[in-house]
Amino acid sequence: MGVLKIGIPLAIAFAAGCLPAAELPPQPPETAPPSIREVGIGEWTVGAIRLSKTRRMVSLPAKVKLTDGLLEYVLVHKTGKTHESMFSTDVPPYHLQVAMLLLGAKGAGPDVLTNAPPGGPISNAELMEYKPKPVPGEEVEISIRWQSNGTNVVHHMQDLVMNKKTGKPMANARWVFSGSMVWEGAFIAQIEGSIMSIITDISAMFNSHHPERDRDSLWFVRENVLPADGSAVTIEINLVNKIETGAGKSRPLKKHDEKK
Repeated sequence: MGVLKIGIPLAIAFAAGCLPAAELPPQPPETAPPSIREVGIGEWTVGAIRLSKTRRMVSLPAKVKLTDGLLEYVLVHKTGKTHESMFSTDVPPYHLQVAMLLLGAKGAGPDVLTNAPPGGPISNAELMEYKPKPVPGEEVEISIRWQSNGTNVVHHMQDLVMNKKTGKPMANARWVFSGSMVWEGAFIAQIEGSIMSIITDISAMFNSHHPERDRDSLWFVRENVLPADGSAVTIEINLVNKIETGAGKSRPLKKHDEKK
């Protein structure tokens, strides 16, 4: 199978029948570009990430970081806000961005990604003053897998996030690939380590669209479900398939409701 090393910035175009072209953000100078290797029909690796074109999915290794307590994030890089996140990963956010773009994910679009104010990206504290709208992006489904006594355990991400007010897992959860942003030539997710956020975070690569996402005292780890702190897990990210419904509109094939 072929191996491809990429240089950044660069538009990557694969031959027909392989991966789609992708316009990549600037490469952080301290982050080596991932090697991209074809490992099967429609299957690729992007560094430590597995990409399946046929299943419209990427997966990456992570570890359990919190088994109880308050949450603002569900996945961060090991250099990010690990004290507020359920999982952490060694995978550079930039590598995940490359994989998502090669999968064909759209993200939020260039205006949202680059319109940071002079002096630095807007902070979440500043965002909260304006009761921010959800960060736009392409809808995804996020699942977590791990092994327990030889059994493959699978949960949707929202099943592992507890709503303190209702005492139940997160309801009506929607996650989107927003793609973080570029400011003064820097990919902010790589700098801050923010990957998957419950609260509105324009620096994060994935954001929640839950109506109460910014109630930062509401969301907790669902206890007695996760394996021990430090346990290995696999995070799977699927683009949500759509079907045509007429008049140029589309709707998701399926959505996940809260487990009762």
